[in-house]
Amino acid sequence: MLLVLFHTITAIAVYVAAMPLPARLAIILLICLSLLYYLARDVLLLLHDSWCDIALDQNVVSVVLRDGPGFTGQLANKTVVSQYFVILRIRPDHHRLPVSRVIFPDALGAGEFRELRVCLKFA
Repeated sequence: MLLVLFHTITAIAVYVAAMPLPARLAIILLICLSLLYYLARDVLLLLHDSWCDIALDQNVVSVVLRDGPGFTGQLANKTVVSQYFVILRIRPDHHRLPVSRVIFPDALGAGEFRELRVCLKFA
């Protein structure tokens, strides 16, 4: 729900901006494509890089992808834990740059989301 809401607010802001109409329409099209991508990857789990399961063991994070094999990595410094969302940043083993996912409460059960937040706070 929040993903759709944020994309809608962004599209409305672009629509009311003082830009030529073709530029506004092009940007709104890009916003719609972004929404479709994130819905397919994070909500419907249709893409091969969709995260299906996350396991935390101290600072080591294991991620299982939709296609089966996943990766492990260290919890990155800029992981954000909030009551409303979690920005999970993981530095995969043998990679220099971290990967990130935003996890909203409606993506997990209430108890699972709380447990994730507690584990990340004390990790």
